[in-house]
Amino acid sequence: MTITPDTGPFAPGDVLTCNADGYKPTFEWTGVFNGNSIGTHAGSTYTLEEGDFQVFCTATVAQLTCTGTARDSVEGTAEGCAVGKY
Repeated sequence: MTITPDTGPFAPGDVLTCNADGYKPTFEWTGVFNGNSIGTHAGSTYTLEEGDFQVFCTATVAQLTCTGTARDSVEGTAEGCAVGKY
Protein backbone atom coordinates (compact mmCIF):
# COMPACT_ATOMS: atom_id res chain seq x y z
CA MET A 1 0.00 0.00 0.00
CA THR A 2 1.27 3.49 -0.81
CA ILE A 3 0.28 7.13 -0.58
CA THR A 4 1.48 9.43 -3.36
CA PRO A 5 3.03 11.89 -3.13
CA ASP A 6 4.62 10.85 0.15
CA THR A 7 7.08 13.75 0.42
CA GLY A 8 6.77 17.50 -0.05
CA PRO A 9 6.83 20.22 -0.79
CA PHE A 10 3.06 20.27 -0.40
CA ALA A 11 0.67 23.07 -1.36
CA PRO A 12 -3.01 23.64 -0.61
CA GLY A 13 -5.07 21.84 -3.24
CA ASP A 14 -2.54 19.01 -3.69
CA VAL A 15 -4.26 15.63 -3.92
CA LEU A 16 -2.93 12.63 -2.00
CA THR A 17 -3.76 9.26 -3.58
CA CYS A 18 -3.91 5.95 -1.75
CA ASN A 19 -3.14 2.78 -3.74
CA ALA A 20 -3.42 -0.86 -2.67
CA ASP A 21 -3.18 -4.22 -4.40
CA GLY A 22 -6.06 -6.65 -4.11
CA TYR A 23 -9.66 -7.15 -5.05
CA LYS A 24 -11.80 -3.99 -4.86
CA PRO A 25 -9.97 -2.14 -2.07
CA THR A 26 -11.87 0.46 -0.06
CA PHE A 27 -10.07 3.44 1.45
CA GLU A 28 -10.61 5.58 4.53
CA TRP A 29 -8.66 8.74 5.45
CA THR A 30 -8.22 9.92 9.05
CA GLY A 31 -5.76 12.23 10.79
CA VAL A 32 -5.20 15.78 11.95
CA PHE A 33 -4.93 19.13 10.21
CA ASN A 34 -3.65 22.15 12.17
CA GLY A 35 -4.17 20.11 15.35
CA ASN A 36 -7.82 19.27 14.60
CA SER A 37 -9.24 15.90 13.62
CA ILE A 38 -10.23 15.63 9.96
CA GLY A 39 -12.85 13.03 10.84
CA THR A 40 -13.26 10.16 8.40
CA HIS A 41 -13.20 10.54 4.62
CA ALA A 42 -13.95 7.67 2.24
CA GLY A 43 -12.29 7.32 -1.15
CA SER A 44 -8.84 6.85 -2.61
CA THR A 45 -7.95 10.58 -2.67
CA TYR A 46 -7.66 13.37 -0.12
CA THR A 47 -7.20 17.07 -0.97
CA LEU A 48 -4.91 19.11 1.28
CA GLU A 49 -5.84 22.42 2.84
CA GLU A 50 -3.28 24.95 4.05
CA GLY A 51 -1.40 24.07 7.23
CA ASP A 52 0.30 21.30 9.16
CA PHE A 53 -1.07 17.81 8.71
CA GLN A 54 -0.65 14.13 9.41
CA VAL A 55 -3.09 11.92 7.54
CA PHE A 56 -3.53 8.17 7.44
CA CYS A 57 -5.03 6.04 4.71
CA THR A 58 -6.42 2.65 5.67
CA ALA A 59 -7.10 0.21 2.83
CA THR A 60 -9.38 -2.77 3.31
CA VAL A 61 -9.34 -5.59 0.78
CA ALA A 62 -11.86 -8.43 0.82
CA GLN A 63 -10.90 -11.41 -1.28
CA LEU A 64 -12.94 -14.60 -1.13
CA THR A 65 -13.07 -15.48 2.58
CA CYS A 66 -10.06 -13.39 3.61
CA THR A 67 -10.21 -9.71 4.59
CA GLY A 68 -7.07 -7.67 5.15
CA THR A 69 -6.21 -4.10 6.03
CA ALA A 70 -3.11 -1.99 5.56
CA ARG A 71 -2.32 1.54 6.75
CA ASP A 72 0.11 4.21 5.59
CA SER A 73 0.62 7.84 6.57
CA VAL A 74 2.10 11.07 5.30
CA GLU A 75 2.80 14.30 7.18
CA GLY A 76 4.04 17.75 6.36
CA THR A 77 2.98 21.34 5.84
CA ALA A 78 0.91 22.54 2.90
CA GLU A 79 1.79 26.16 2.28
CA GLY A 80 1.64 28.66 -0.53
CA CYS A 81 -1.03 29.33 -3.09
CA ALA A 82 -3.35 26.67 -4.38
CA VAL A 83 -2.57 26.17 -8.06
CA GLY A 84 -5.51 26.85 -10.35
CA LYS A 85 -7.79 28.22 -7.64
CA TYR A 86 -7.38 31.91 -8.41
